[in-house]
Amino acid sequence: MISFIDIFIYLLGKLEQKGGRDMRISDNRLYYNEEKLKYVVKLLGLTTKDIAQKLEMRDSFISKLFNYKTNKLKRVYLYAFCNAYNIPMEIFDNKEIDTESKIEKILSRKQNVKPIFHHHREELEKLIGVWYFYSYPSNPRLTDVWETKTTFYEDYSVEDEHKNRGTLYIGQNQSVILKESRGSKNITTITFDNARIFYNIFPFSRVSKSNGMNKELFNFGVCSRKKIDKDLIKDILGNISEVQLQMNYALLERITSYIEMDI
Repeated sequence: MISFIDIFIYLLGKLEQKGGRDMRISDNRLYYNEEKLKYVVKLLGLTTKDIAQKLEMRDSFISKLFNYKTNKLKRVYLYAFCNAYNIPMEIFDNKEIDTESKIEKILSRKQNVKPIFHHHREELEKLIGVWYFYSYPSNPRLTDVWETKTTFYEDYSVEDEHKNRGTLYIGQNQSVILKESRGSKNITTITFDNARIFYNIFPFSRVSKSNGMNKELFNFGVCSRKKIDKDLIKDILGNISEVQLQMNYALLERITSYIEMDI
């Protein structure tokens, strides 16, 4: 015969099970900004090291920002993080945003598509240091090739020997360097395949403006971890007509004529 005590113990067990399920269901609630920050970082696929380098802080300090018990997360750090990664401060200011799904919704609203470029440390580590970019010059009378010593840094910045600075953007399969000319302020783009970095020598494509005539110029070139004899580079590049294209001003004239006719 079942006693009252047996029934009581059975009901108590059911209540404990229900409480446990409720606890698991409420696990996605985020009451503290530290918890929100930690979840945003997880969604963005960032590491403590990435954030530390971006915000110029110590790794150990960044780790403390995720724990509300340390009381280290100040608004100034939230502003810095949101500005660095283009995150809405609304996530941290609005107390009603207290679940993972709400944060996901805001981030998806802010970034309707997944970011093209990511913090791929593996590719970055392979590139850090000095490289040499080789290509033909824009002046056809010059028979030599350009050799541009370029340095990649841990913060994704890039600088060549002529003090032209830029930024490295690492995509899933390809990477792009956006570099601004120190003198003309024109933008140069350099594109290459990530898979080829491993071999310490790889081809690249560059879109720029020539120094003399300020004409649009497309070049294929070679990037190498070690300096290469220029005669050998010429053999590798081949004929200049096969690896370089300069914009014909007749194209600009036709575009201008079309604009005038359209008006």
